[in-house]
Amino acid sequence: MKLFLGVDGGQTSTQTVLADENGTILARSSGGPSNHTEEPGGPERLERVVLGTVREALAAIHVAKPDEQTFASACFGMTGETDIKTRILQRIVRAEHLSVVHDSVNALAGATAGQPGIIVMGGTGSVARGVNEQGEEARVGGWTHMFGDEGSAYWIGRAAVRATLAEYDRMAPKTILTPMLFERLAVSSPYQLIEKYYAGTLTRDHLAGLSVQVDEAAGRGDKVAQEILRQAAHELAQYARAVIALIFPHPEGPAHRGSEQKFLVCYAGGVFQSELLVKGFTDAVMRSDRRAEVRAALLPPVLGSLLLAYRAAGVELPRNTVSSWTKSML
Repeated sequence: MKLFLGVDGGQTSTQTVLADENGTILARSSGGPSNHTEEPGGPERLERVVLGTVREALAAIHVAKPDEQTFASACFGMTGETDIKTRILQRIVRAEHLSVVHDSVNALAGATAGQPGIIVMGGTGSVARGVNEQGEEARVGGWTHMFGDEGSAYWIGRAAVRATLAEYDRMAPKTILTPMLFERLAVSSPYQLIEKYYAGTLTRDHLAGLSVQVDEAAGRGDKVAQEILRQAAHELAQYARAVIALIFPHPEGPAHRGSEQKFLVCYAGGVFQSELLVKGFTDAVMRSDRRAEVRAALLPPVLGSLLLAYRAAGVELPRNTVSSWTKSML
């Protein structure tokens, strides 16, 4: 039996799915984060996590010698750069066809089920990617938390901390985010918060996790939290608009009036669990371009990786097979 492997390696977790040559999903597994291979211990972590999830998936279908398994095709969608990850994965995974792509590529393939369209991802970081009918691609964002990631969970968490500090300095309105964040981060003052951050006790992931408290505060009517989410929605909508301008420009001339073709703008990632943010994002995109059909991703990124694995091997699965994958992931 030929086996196809799809992997989505992110900043929070690594998802793996295994399928046969007919597109039937046989097993899935998950593990810890597998990104940031440039950091000390990063390459070893990537190898450990990927091997762990692949072995677990193979064990689920009773493969006797998982380390000797050769896949018909394998695709890895990974956050950040891919050069180092490609070298590691080529060494530890056997496959007749092996590809390593930026995680926005497999996320897009999953979001639109392989059809033309756009994906805007808002997780710990943020990025947007699109592809049109002609195969032209564009990517916007994904410049990491230091230089970009607008609208991401980290961006939202940092904005919440800044609002708390501004309240302490009496330069901004009071917000219930202050006690919520102090409790979440186990600190009693802004000074302790800053001290723990620069000591490394509080990390980028801790700040990204604060996006949950921001959404909770917004739901309780906190104006400061609501404004943070509105601004995050605006930033993410800007990503979508930038990609639309690059690969879905409006046809020019009177002959094209009324014949403009619609396209999908999908969203995915933890920040889109906020109803307020989703509404703000959807409204902003649709106001800017009536052709856009805004909706949640059709399939998760790991199934986008699986779809790309089949394509790399020259296998085009029937539409009904791909559409059935969602049920298998429930």
